Amino acid sequence: MASSISFQEAVTLAKSGDADAQYALSSLLHQRGQFDESVHWLRLAAAQKLIPAQMTLAIFLMDGRYCPRNRQHAIELLQPLAATQIQANLLLSELQGLVALGATDREAGLRYLLAAARMGDAGALRQLALLCLCHRHWELVRPLLDAAARRGDAAAAQALANCRVEGIIGVPEPAGSNIDWLLLERALPHLAADMPLPAGEILHEAPLIRRLPGVVHPLVLDAVINLAAPLVQRSQIVDARTGEVRADPMRNSSHVTLGPRQHDHVLEAIERCISRVSGMPVLNGEFMQILRYRVGEEFRPHVDYFNESGAGAYQSLADGGQRAQTVLMYLNADYQGGSTSFPELQLSIKGGRGDMLHFHNLGADGLGHTDSLHAGMPVISGEKWLLSQWIRSERYPARVTW
Repeated sequence: MASSISFQEAVTLAKSGDADAQYALSSLLHQRGQFDESVHWLRLAAAQKLIPAQMTLAIFLMDGRYCPRNRQHAIELLQPLAATQIQANLLLSELQGLVALGATDREAGLRYLLAAARMGDAGALRQLALLCLCHRHWELVRPLLDAAARRGDAAAAQALANCRVEGIIGVPEPAGSNIDWLLLERALPHLAADMPLPAGEILHEAPLIRRLPGVVHPLVLDAVINLAAPLVQRSQIVDARTGEVRADPMRNSSHVTLGPRQHDHVLEAIERCISRVSGMPVLNGEFMQILRYRVGEEFRPHVDYFNESGAGAYQSLADGGQRAQTVLMYLNADYQGGSTSFPELQLSIKGGRGDMLHFHNLGADGLGHTDSLHAGMPVISGEKWLLSQWIRSERYPARVTW
């Protein structure tokens, strides 16, 4: 929120019922950290149908940071704005399409994403293009990427360049080719459905370890890497004895945790895929991590389950139970070394691009399986990119309380 009037002027005008002044006063109070008073004036401005106030209040209601989360109220604020406001459609697409926000009708969420795309939003165009890749609607991919790239979306421009270089989705189309909106609308139920899964190969029975080849299209993997690359920072570990999160030489890679504000419909589709692979609800998954390993970097042998006798075990287990399963997805393959090793099982896996590796961390007794000990071996050349998600035995609270 922003304001160009003084605090006293805003107070005087706000008390007189001026919606713009109420919104400006809300902004000033927010900057001072007086959040309750800020939301009070924000609600008054929104009640007068001031669009910026309605949009801001809807975001607060979605996030639950400065006022209690209220999904239905946010939807009611945004729906009247959808005819004219791109941002309203984008927010509604999240409210109606992302499971962490309580959505149950993914197709409804994608219809709002389509509306934002038709209004020219580059990010919406790119997301729809990548979803079309996931579901093999090749004829829609290039026009959507081209439209997003011409509106300045760098990730779409990179994806479009990769299409041309690799020739992976058919004969090049002329620049500026039109989007078949009717065809795209008809495809929405398919785009809202789960991605097809290839048959898995069981590599070990107990603990269960299996590999699923080529689950996600390479251009989608590139988009995930491009999202994560500017955000990665030095990785940390959870100390098995104390529960402390800290840097440690045993894990010298970099990573980023993709929280709610980085989450979009493409990541949602990947996460739903992981949920089907693990057989656990989406909300049992911790936030996905994207890991980067450069030459010499590794993650030495470790287990993903929590040490139940450690000092920090109580808090870790209270936040959704044990890390029962792990799913890894290999985002690239142009590196040497970097295999995933299970030393107790004498098993080493070098995943191909888009492969998923799924393994259980617990035995039949519900306790940590020591044979799930694994390591990310040192990279010899190139860079290794990996998507990782830990699956809890219960719902992970942070997924619905962020």
